[in-house]
Amino acid sequence: MEEIEDHQDHQDYEAEDQENHEERRRPAPQGVVERRQHTRYSVDAWAEVMVKDGTMLFRGRVLDVSQGGCYIETEARLRLAPGTPVEIIFRTHDRVFQCEGTSRMVRTRGAGFLFESMSARVRVGLEGLIRELSETVEVPQLGD
Repeated sequence: MEEIEDHQDHQDYEAEDQENHEERRRPAPQGVVERRQHTRYSVDAWAEVMVKDGTMLFRGRVLDVSQGGCYIETEARLRLAPGTPVEIIFRTHDRVFQCEGTSRMVRTRGAGFLFESMSARVRVGLEGLIRELSETVEVPQLGD
């Protein structure tokens, strides 16, 4: 099994300046068809992803999540074909999520994954997380 990041790299990556955190992903360019079935919500969680055949394990940061999947940013050099089966585990909002998924698209600094199967308990937890995230979406304030 190939582990892409070592412990020190993980700590360095985690120590990024949170005060200057900017949205790193952008909406699809005009004219591009949106194929997602579920609304995505910004989240900040550490994840581990293992390719099901055991050839790769990498760590990254979940930037957004929906009922259908998530996007994970990573420093790892990913060589995943679309449809590659993986196991994903991440923790956020005092919940641990572990499920199977498949890679949908791979970018230079991350990948999108479709959730394929998860236990009923994890599904209920994900629905609760989505509900919390949808209630805390910040609405822009008008000037005084």
